[in-house]
Amino acid sequence: MESIAAATLYPIVKSVHVSLVMLSGTLFTARGVNTLLWPGSRWLIPARWWSVVIDTSLLLAALGLLVILRLNPFVVPWLAMKLALLVAYIVLGALALKRARTMPVRVACFALALVCFAAMYAVARSHDPLGFLDWLPATISGSGK
Repeated sequence: MESIAAATLYPIVKSVHVSLVMLSGTLFTARGVNTLLWPGSRWLIPARWWSVVIDTSLLLAALGLLVILRLNPFVVPWLAMKLALLVAYIVLGALALKRARTMPVRVACFALALVCFAAMYAVARSHDPLGFLDWLPATISGSGK
């Protein structure tokens, strides 16, 4: 009975997770562009709260997927990489949106955070810790595939 419930829930939770990933990435990109072009904009206040709601829901959906699939993110290599990239994305995002003191540092952190977001997406799609690097020819990436 438990596996039937998990099989029924999986596509729903995965769809919610993927939708929230796209919402989160879009909102982060919009906030970043707004912060870099118009510092101190009032638009950022409600966007910050939406970001908290979306990212909390995203975390809950991710935890739901881990439970349904019975995966340990510290044992499965691609999930461990995704977690490491998530930490980097959060730190870089915080620096880009408000912590960095100078505009050049904010711009660099914003760009690197977007690279981390793209890398998380690639790792999730490929289920490979190398993510989009695994798509390169074997001679460049060093993998034997």
